Amino acid sequence: MYSLFKKEIAAFFCSATGYLVVSVFLVATGLFLWVIPGDLNIIYSGYASLEPLFVISPWILLFLVPAVSMRLIAEERKSGTMELLLIRPLSTLQIVGGKYLAGLTLVGISILPTIVYAVIIYLMGNPVGNIDLGGTFGSYIGLIMLAAVYMAIGTFASSTTDNQIVAFMIGVALCFVFYIGFDSLASIPAMRPVQHELALFGIDSHYSSISRGVVDSRDLIYFVSVVLLFIGLTVLVVMRRCGRRSLKAVAMLAAVVAVNALLQSFYFRLDLTSEKRFTLSDLTQRYMASTEKQVLVKVYLTGDLNPGFNRLSKSTMEMLDELSVASSADLEAYVADPSAMSKDELKELNDNLAEFGLGGVPVFETKEDGQKTRTVVYPYAKIQIGDVMIWVNLLDNVPGLSSDENLNRSVETLEYKLVDAMRRLTTDEKPRVAFLEGHGELSEIDVVEATDALSYHFAVDRGAIGDDARILDPYKVVIIAKPADKFTEKEKFVLDQYLMRGGRTLWLVDAVNMTLDTLRNSPHTIGLLSDFNIEDMLFIYGVRINPEVVEDISCGMVPISVAQGDGTKIVPMPWRFSPLLSVNMHSPITRNVSLVKGDFASYIDTVGENLKLQRTPLLRTSKYTKVNPTPVFATLANIHEKPQRSEFTRQHLDVAMLQEGEFASAFSHRRVPQGIKNAGTILKTSVPTKMIVVADGDIIRNDVRFRNSANPNIVPLGYDEMTRQTFGNKDFIVNAVQYLADDDGWMTLRNRTFTLRLLDKEKIGAGTTQWKVCAMAIPLIIVVLFGIIVVIIRRIKFGK
Repeated sequence: MYSLFKKEIAAFFCSATGYLVVSVFLVATGLFLWVIPGDLNIIYSGYASLEPLFVISPWILLFLVPAVSMRLIAEERKSGTMELLLIRPLSTLQIVGGKYLAGLTLVGISILPTIVYAVIIYLMGNPVGNIDLGGTFGSYIGLIMLAAVYMAIGTFASSTTDNQIVAFMIGVALCFVFYIGFDSLASIPAMRPVQHELALFGIDSHYSSISRGVVDSRDLIYFVSVVLLFIGLTVLVVMRRCGRRSLKAVAMLAAVVAVNALLQSFYFRLDLTSEKRFTLSDLTQRYMASTEKQVLVKVYLTGDLNPGFNRLSKSTMEMLDELSVASSADLEAYVADPSAMSKDELKELNDNLAEFGLGGVPVFETKEDGQKTRTVVYPYAKIQIGDVMIWVNLLDNVPGLSSDENLNRSVETLEYKLVDAMRRLTTDEKPRVAFLEGHGELSEIDVVEATDALSYHFAVDRGAIGDDARILDPYKVVIIAKPADKFTEKEKFVLDQYLMRGGRTLWLVDAVNMTLDTLRNSPHTIGLLSDFNIEDMLFIYGVRINPEVVEDISCGMVPISVAQGDGTKIVPMPWRFSPLLSVNMHSPITRNVSLVKGDFASYIDTVGENLKLQRTPLLRTSKYTKVNPTPVFATLANIHEKPQRSEFTRQHLDVAMLQEGEFASAFSHRRVPQGIKNAGTILKTSVPTKMIVVADGDIIRNDVRFRNSANPNIVPLGYDEMTRQTFGNKDFIVNAVQYLADDDGWMTLRNRTFTLRLLDKEKIGAGTTQWKVCAMAIPLIIVVLFGIIVVIIRRIKFGK
């Protein structure tokens, strides 16, 4: 067998055939990846990834491999040398195996020089070396396995005829059927009941998984099984045409089917990507394994997309594929292209999205010829379980970040978004949260935006505490939104013991009584110290809200009337008492949340020692902050004056703080207040729980126009009418309550991070000709050097 293998290899490389095959493959891939503009062009995409190679290679190999394999057996039959091979001390399996391995080796040699592409991407990365080597290695495994299957099919095609052209055509047809034919058949509506099973017979469903760097034993078994199947069929054809029978080949085929069926239930998966981006969390795997209902997912992010959105679309389908693998029920995912819809269908889609406050996202691009284009994309997925459905916004858009950064963050949160939507659809009863009343808190209309947003996840109630010590127990989270009056000792006791029993609290408290509304009727306002009788309790819990108001250079705008000619004009002016608070990108609460707008915010200090608490700052002021002690005087008279940086000496003051752990009770050394019912024994230390304290009650407040009219107009929470920008207030509130109510750790999925792998734009801007020349020339030079070495070795060996 080895001698036959060497003979076939020598036949390839002692003539122009082998070099021609290798050169054609390298030139074709090089042109698509580096020269021809399009989605497969690596430089055009801007990403430091070799992924386009593994997209285009199956199609090039689909023609190249049959061209190599067509002569393996057909030529032997045509020249009459097959009978000579069969009478040698070689079995038919050894003959077929030797020829097969020789052809596969030639294809492997063709693929080997493409490593130069990885080296070029490595050097062009920002920074240098910013390429996922583990995922790239796994993708090469998939490409070799694909070539192995193509070669087995081509070898079988060569055995069916003595005409090489016919063998080539049969090989191409069979490779096409196995690569894409089964998927096309599965897409027929009549085949929907067996769609998944049909797709598993095709190469693409297995190759697409392994080519992204995920080695699944079931995919490996599939590739090995198909190779053995066609090798066995080739042996049978060769034996039959020679008038022989091979029980071994039949037994081998039967064994392949049996082993393949047996090992499908016992599998392993290796995620070779550096960030394990295709490895689901344990929480997700357990949840998907417990699902019993069919899940239908329709993704609308498809069509003619730029490289960034195309990557998000592909990542979405890959994540759905991972969820499908982990699911015990049927998860069916498919795409719907809005650009291919009729006007009526597109209108219906936009109407459905509008009901959920969503819509098409305009994308402005500049083509290579300088032409500017505007397209509308729909970065949404519709998930349906039974008769209920939900829309998922796949795109995170954080102002201030580049489009590449936003799209990368969107990929990072895919697992959380998709699984969270499924959980919401399969949850029979929503957890309950409550807005506290009775102390002048914000009214229902002032928090209607936050209430509506929270109602997607929770059952939201409102009410006063009363005198029942356990009245808050049914609620996962209690929200205290900008109180104005004092808390009684009974109410403090109820809140304290609620916390001790594991309750969670979101405090949004103004330490200084000061509002922007007073400035609408007066050019100035004065802020005085607020006394809610909760300062002692919060101090024991480990935080102090300082009775001071911050001014920040990074701030929102207010409308100011200025003289212009004979009249006046309203212009936006910076209002330093409305700080734009930066978020902690390392916390699942504030990750991917844009700046949060505050009004007359104070700041928080942590107090206490040896507390069993973990503290995480969530919101902070900028590096240029000024602190105003009470009483605070604010006026619009000097709003035109340029701020003096020398006065803004404070920086990064904490405005919101998360505390987790065991809290000490504020009533450890006190009696139960008189009149409390169901008090029981005072708990002096809490079970592990958490709370969030925000030193600005206005963060949760939405503006209301025409408040006292019959039709008040609600302004979206966080929306700035001056700049027409929506800040992250709503996302912050929803994420905060979700995190507080999360017992299992689902919110930690928001903290997944993937390295943004981009090409260096400065290197691209300096010119790409040298990179293109290297990508095209170096692989061909390697082939030429290899040919020279072969010639030299042959001359040394046979010249004697």
